[in-house]
Amino acid sequence: MSDIFICYSRTDGAIAKQLTESLQAEGWTVYLDVQTQVGRRWHKEIEHQLHAAKAVVALWSARSRDSDFVLEEADYGRRHTILFPAFIESVEFPYGFSRIQTADMIGWTGEPDHPGLVQLLAALREYLGVGRQPLAANGAIDESRHSDADLRSVGRQPLAASGAIDESRHRDADLRSVGRQPLADDGAIDESRHVDADLRSSVGIPTIIQTPPATAFIPGQTFRDTLKIGGNGPLMVVIPPGKFMMGSPPDEPERRDDEGPQHEVIIKTPFALGVCAVTFADYDLFCQSTQRKLPSDEGWGRDNRPVIGVSLHDAQAYCTWLSQQTGCGYRLPSEAEWEYACRAGTQTPFSFGCNITPEQVNYDDDNYPYAGGKQGQYRKQTVPARSLPPNAWGLYEMHGNVWEWVQDARHGNYNLAPTDGSVWESAETGAARVLRGGSWGNGARNCRSAYRYDFPPDDQVSNVGFRCARVQA
Repeated sequence: MSDIFICYSRTDGAIAKQLTESLQAEGWTVYLDVQTQVGRRWHKEIEHQLHAAKAVVALWSARSRDSDFVLEEADYGRRHTILFPAFIESVEFPYGFSRIQTADMIGWTGEPDHPGLVQLLAALREYLGVGRQPLAANGAIDESRHSDADLRSVGRQPLAASGAIDESRHRDADLRSVGRQPLADDGAIDESRHVDADLRSSVGIPTIIQTPPATAFIPGQTFRDTLKIGGNGPLMVVIPPGKFMMGSPPDEPERRDDEGPQHEVIIKTPFALGVCAVTFADYDLFCQSTQRKLPSDEGWGRDNRPVIGVSLHDAQAYCTWLSQQTGCGYRLPSEAEWEYACRAGTQTPFSFGCNITPEQVNYDDDNYPYAGGKQGQYRKQTVPARSLPPNAWGLYEMHGNVWEWVQDARHGNYNLAPTDGSVWESAETGAARVLRGGSWGNGARNCRSAYRYDFPPDDQVSNVGFRCARVQA
């Protein structure tokens, strides 16, 4: 059986075949309906292959969105939460599919660095794990991509004939996905389902726990570095190189002048970024090791909630300690790196599209919805890390929950800003430092991908945290 089932219109056969080759180059097995063997009943064979696949990739075009066969196959993937759609033509979403994050592969002609292909591959790697048998130049299996095969993703939990979850595929139940966290009657997240939420995906995407990469970063790869004192550092994901337009266009609703002028930034090399903000569990270990005072959790809980009440200097000290503990280069991300990773190939106000909901982001939607949206929920506190859906590159809570320190000093606009993704410093001593992402206490406007805020570097506030970046060894 195949890892990936591709649903597409026959008129898009050329691009489907090209995508198949790209997916097979990653080491995954792929099924196209042209592979049906002579003598087999084609509809039964397709049904069999679809139900056996671990992931379904739907290619949206003018013909496919009107095809009953394509829609039926894609709907199966949606209902089983294994659908990974991509636009290959500029068309409207098929009815019922607009809430699913969709890769933009419009104009793709096979180039390996196309942002839409990179986005799709990163999502599939996060779910399926790296491919099983990529071939090296000499035809041998490339084992360098598999640092620990026993800890690779095994896919979402299938149902047994009785409807129960098939536990036999899981070597360690603590790495299972438990699905989205339901809300209690008071709007709070039900914590009772989480024994150790730091080791689980909360949206049905398996976490790929790997030992640190020995050589080059592989975009979409996730890993934890080992600490000298025992245990592991934060879960990291490798962000692909690429380019993007930093800042917001003049017509973006609720835009501020300091978000311009929009300018192209080129990220030439991959880097790793924390899958989520640094948690209390991560930071408390640092405090205990260095005999620092523990920050307050405001009574909301510690463990897997993002650490709050940390200054820029506190965040930098944690990165320095993490570098010493792991022997690797940890630091705060630059402002450009942060926005590039947050956008994950999008140019809309949010990585989720033109607007957000409380089901996607923890912010004050009750008082300050975005661009005339309806009033919703205001949680008035942080939620645990990875409680809400990730963006297309597997990063959680880039919008809302806590503001995140970046390394850059505050500048009033992007005139003379670097275009290589590097940190933009200031000659001013004690200059304010940039915060990104918005928080639980802010409106939707502040959570946009382009929004910029700043605090003095010594400030410690209950809605401010950070996430780490790591350079390639």
